[in-house]
Amino acid sequence: MEVMILNRIAALRNYMNHHNLDTFIIPSTDPHQSEYVADHWKVRTYFSGFTGSAGILIITQKVAALWTDSRYFLQFEDECGNSEIELYKQSIPHAPEHIPWLCNLLNKKDTIGIDFRQFSKSQIDYLKDCIGDKEIQLKNHPHFTKEIWLDRPSLPKGKVSNHSLEFSGESAKSKLAKVQLELKKQKADYYFFSSLDEIAWLFNIRATDVDFTPLVTSYALVGVEETILFCNCERFSQEHLEELKSIGVSVLDYDEVAVELPKLSKETVIVTDVFSLNYACYNAIQGSIVHQNSVVKEWKSIKNTTEINGAISCMKKDGVALTKFFMWLEESLQHKKLSEYEIGRKLESFRAEQERYSGESFAAIVGYKGNGAIIHYTAPKEKSALVEKKGILLIDSGAQYKDGTTDITRTLWLGGEPSEAIKQAYTAVLKGYISLEQISFPEGTIGVQLDVLARMHLWQEGLSYPHGTGHGIGSFGMVHEPEQGFATSGVTSRGTAIHKENQLTTIEPGCYVAGEFGIRIENIVLSKFSKKTQFGTFLKFEPLTLSPIDTQLILVDKLSEKEIQWLNEYHQKVYDTLSGLLNKEECEWLKEKCKKI
Repeated sequence: MEVMILNRIAALRNYMNHHNLDTFIIPSTDPHQSEYVADHWKVRTYFSGFTGSAGILIITQKVAALWTDSRYFLQFEDECGNSEIELYKQSIPHAPEHIPWLCNLLNKKDTIGIDFRQFSKSQIDYLKDCIGDKEIQLKNHPHFTKEIWLDRPSLPKGKVSNHSLEFSGESAKSKLAKVQLELKKQKADYYFFSSLDEIAWLFNIRATDVDFTPLVTSYALVGVEETILFCNCERFSQEHLEELKSIGVSVLDYDEVAVELPKLSKETVIVTDVFSLNYACYNAIQGSIVHQNSVVKEWKSIKNTTEINGAISCMKKDGVALTKFFMWLEESLQHKKLSEYEIGRKLESFRAEQERYSGESFAAIVGYKGNGAIIHYTAPKEKSALVEKKGILLIDSGAQYKDGTTDITRTLWLGGEPSEAIKQAYTAVLKGYISLEQISFPEGTIGVQLDVLARMHLWQEGLSYPHGTGHGIGSFGMVHEPEQGFATSGVTSRGTAIHKENQLTTIEPGCYVAGEFGIRIENIVLSKFSKKTQFGTFLKFEPLTLSPIDTQLILVDKLSEKEIQWLNEYHQKVYDTLSGLLNKEECEWLKEKCKKI
């Protein structure tokens, strides 16, 4: 693998020499600023071997640098430790710390090669600001892989399905009408959308273009009089095309966006999101651009009654599958060792038995002992660690159902005597989860204000964790859905977005010691009205995830009476909700796991 990567980087450097480029920047994303991308857009992985979902590869004639954050440091060492690529550690996830570093490295009038499609307008603006008076040039090279990545996968071609009203709760016609009303308010002609999750929600369409996420590779131009969905026509059934036509939507091939945008007159006013609009599309637009945070992003995050009921239904199905799985795991380990990979596949099989199951929502993280400290660990099919009836096991997993998306983490003690350090960390993680989930907070509160509640008990023990505390979650959509969440800084929307009623968000504090253990507890919560006082309206969180929390590692004397009450009430809810869906043996097992402490 190391030789292969070395040859690919050498081929890229030859290309750079031929085109007089001093450096090349390769991001992890696609033309839609997606977190997870179709195989066609895994360019950074091709040239580096690094498979993490976040990272920037920078190639000069002398340096090969991979910038990523602390979630992936151990993964980088595992995947790229023997290559010439150097790891540059971001101190803040998603922060563009590589840009000042690169601008300082380059000389005056040097040239940077990039694919304009893979960079947003805001990213290019920041890069130009950092360049300052160095007169460094940016050159667009969208086809730089053509003579290097000869077997590059094509763009997705799978069929697009209609996400019916039964699951969406609102028609595409109704959603488009809201956008058109917004255009009239702003006296604009078009709204241009490029985020795949926003387009999937707006048009009620789903596909399998991206692993684990039912998105459709597309752009959308929504106008007061006409609407164009840019997505290859052969991907739709004739019936679906007619249905879209009936609500004023024309479907043109994906690449036609580069043809149609320049046709718009200079008098045209287009509203778009500067953070998702790629620079190639920005350059193609001749008219006036109004930059604003996408209205669809906000609308989508607030779930309607159908989506909330779907989420509740999914949690029950997930709870049943997890009960069967944990019973199987416990019984199997009595007799033999199991590989991490095998455990992940077995968990998927139990979920696949559930109604409306449509696949995993991300690659399951099954990390035994020290592997649990690798935050985004994926067990290899060959030679993954063997799990036995002792030690600690972290399992972070989720599913896509037609009526919703799930994400849950549980940390299990499999046997033997746990160390005081593990108990201490586990108890602090649990206390942090309860503290955040139980808070009542005023409208207008943002994620960075709440995040500390999940960390404070860890901090008191001299512990912490290097990732955000939670993220929004979609409805048969993205498992990491913008915008709300919990984070320690305002660099991402998870720190700055306001939490609103009827949003689905994860709470997932953790603690990781490299080479020893990983601990995380994660549930999905629904934000709900709490109370109205003279100080305004307050919201609260309600846990929807239904699966027992392992009590073996809890230092009970460190829990307050209210924390013990919370845990006992949560477990009673889990048992009461799931017991009617299980057989007698399963009920007995669940009852034992949910017994009061």
